[in-house]
Amino acid sequence: MKPVPTLLTERLQLRKLTLKDAETIFLYFSNPEMTRFYGMEPFESRLEAEKFIKNFLDDYNMLFRWGIVEKDSNRLIGTCGFHAISEKHLRAEIGYEIDVPFWGKGYATEAIKALIEYGMDTLKLQRIGANVYPENISSRRVLEKAGFSHEGLLRNYLFQGGNFHDANVFSILKNEVLGK
Repeated sequence: MKPVPTLLTERLQLRKLTLKDAETIFLYFSNPEMTRFYGMEPFESRLEAEKFIKNFLDDYNMLFRWGIVEKDSNRLIGTCGFHAISEKHLRAEIGYEIDVPFWGKGYATEAIKALIEYGMDTLKLQRIGANVYPENISSRRVLEKAGFSHEGLLRNYLFQGGNFHDANVFSILKNEVLGK
């Protein structure tokens, strides 16, 4: 297992998830509003939250996931990280979520910018991608504020709630971050 560094921003601490986070993660992932654009059904038990965390802890070679902690309150307000990591192609995808009471405060953008810096500098990624439901305008804005460009649409890419859903594809390249 690769060590999971703590990443700091102005208002946030991105830290390794632990099973102690299961209750908080269960509370917000059991909210249908939180999972509406997440590609999964709402959690029905705390055990699902523990499994969610354990999957990341068990596979930090192929996944990186941090808990997003608000520095002022020391409260876990979401998670973010990399998945679909390809060391050969120097690329990864990101995912993130922020608990509903913390929406609209710029926390997601702040966390994503820290991921971009870590991904480009430490993981030596050339490309970071993200897939977002077309209806998720807020997430699209987060990605655009962080410097991502819209590339296209993946039709029937996600299956949730008994239906297939399209996904917008976004990416940011290393040369765009460095301004070269």
